[in-house]
Amino acid sequence: MSGIDIAMAIYVIFMIVATFVSFKYASTMIRKTGLFLPQTLIAGTINLGLGVFAIIGWFFFAWGVNEFLFFGGLVLGIGLLVVGEAVLITTLFLIRNKLTEQ
Repeated sequence: MSGIDIAMAIYVIFMIVATFVSFKYASTMIRKTGLFLPQTLIAGTINLGLGVFAIIGWFFFAWGVNEFLFFGGLVLGIGLLVVGEAVLITTLFLIRNKLTEQ
């Protein structure tokens, strides 16, 4: 496995972990406060921020390596970011009643 493969794996894993961290934050804070929409927006912002942080890190890594790697990683990152946001919000809305029970 080359360094590029390892960097790509770390990149994808970081994006997936960002979604899980955002979900964990939202589920914990919705249970604590009972506020669904504000905590969902904050969790979405956390996921977006971590995703943008990962994409910027990818820029710094891939800029000098190869332009195809650069643009491919950019498309992959944006795709994972959109899918992660959609999964986060959909999952939170599906378990909304369970989280807001007190």
